[in-house]
Amino acid sequence: MFLGNAHGLVMFSLQGLTPRLRLATTIAITAAACEQPPPEPEAPRVTVWDSAGIEIVENHAPESGDSAFWSVDPEPAFVIGGSAVADTRDDPSHLVWQVQGLARLSNGRVLVHSGGEEAVFLFEPTGELVTRIGRKGQGPGEFVRPQHIQVLPGDTIVVWDYGFTRVNYFDSMGTFVGARQLDVATVLANTRTATEYSPENIKIPLPDGSFIVQRGLNDQAPPAPGEIQRRPVEYLRIDTDYSVHSFGWWRWREGLGTTTLFSYPWPPFPVYPRVAAGGNPLSVHVADGGWYGIHQFAPDGTLRRIIRREADPVPITPEELSEWKRSARDDYPGLGWSESDFGWPEWERALASAPPREFHPAIQWLVVDTEGFLWVWGPRDSGADVFDHGGRWLGTVEGVPAGVRWIDEEMILVIGVDPDTDVERIEGYRLRRD
Repeated sequence: MFLGNAHGLVMFSLQGLTPRLRLATTIAITAAACEQPPPEPEAPRVTVWDSAGIEIVENHAPESGDSAFWSVDPEPAFVIGGSAVADTRDDPSHLVWQVQGLARLSNGRVLVHSGGEEAVFLFEPTGELVTRIGRKGQGPGEFVRPQHIQVLPGDTIVVWDYGFTRVNYFDSMGTFVGARQLDVATVLANTRTATEYSPENIKIPLPDGSFIVQRGLNDQAPPAPGEIQRRPVEYLRIDTDYSVHSFGWWRWREGLGTTTLFSYPWPPFPVYPRVAAGGNPLSVHVADGGWYGIHQFAPDGTLRRIIRREADPVPITPEELSEWKRSARDDYPGLGWSESDFGWPEWERALASAPPREFHPAIQWLVVDTEGFLWVWGPRDSGADVFDHGGRWLGTVEGVPAGVRWIDEEMILVIGVDPDTDVERIEGYRLRRD
């Protein structure tokens, strides 16, 4: 007979015993085996509980466990632009710069909102220009300055003009099919109060024709020298009948107080609030950015649930801080400091008296894909956490590049930079949801 213990298998011989002793010994051995402690229960991957009528979803581990989740090909399936030399006026390397938005049609063509050109283009994945959509002007199918692009079911292309003016609709070939004029006066009247100023433009357009805006307080004192301040902001949804739905007050990007007006205005690795919307049913997701939590709202502003994930804070290394300073000097050379010192001594003095910058913001970016899944990026560029509509953490997609602007069933569109020419380009990565 064999009996398992902590060290393996032990063999007992019952030969030579009387029948009664054999029976007693067998019962004793069987009882000893049954007294082994049961295996430890597996820790729950998610805990859902109720707090004052609000569902709290605490994610401890991904539902995919240790198995492989969705994957992204390491190399782009296609690249549009990126060359330092433009051969023709329709060359994407000439047209693609300061890209504000990307989308993809069902036939694989790529819709590009070029902020530098203040125009919208439709490209083949090969980089060939299909058409320029709309043109400058104030007539049908024209816009002053495109602000947002959308693709609705049936490949209807939507271009939202700057401010609260016109929404233009085009078919999949870029032919103008209609427009909707927004009532600017009503938008401003319904969002302006004695203490809050009206929003200046649309933050996120929604598939049903409504849109999200952001507003703040009229009288907000600037931060004192050395103080890190986050001004309060409110996110509102403006319905198609101009009714207003609030998603609550949040804290805007961190600002650093200094003794001069035009010194560097924020600390390194500042915390931002993040907003994303999409899915069916439609949800609006808002994250403070400083901690790993996302508030999921219904379109009318009702808080559905709070989605959390256990995540250790990521420290800021000295090397990262040095690189951040170098990049800031290169990107913002003209914010009021002298050419000799760029205002850095004043910035360093203010930062020295501010709370120390120890950790990266917990949440860097949010995207809702065309299937309704919420993608969340943390401090590292190595991957994105994916959550279902109920807030369950499904797993982490490794190797997702920074700069994601569009995710559909099979492709991720990224705003990237050519490593050889340092020229902006669009990259399409194959997404495998296996």
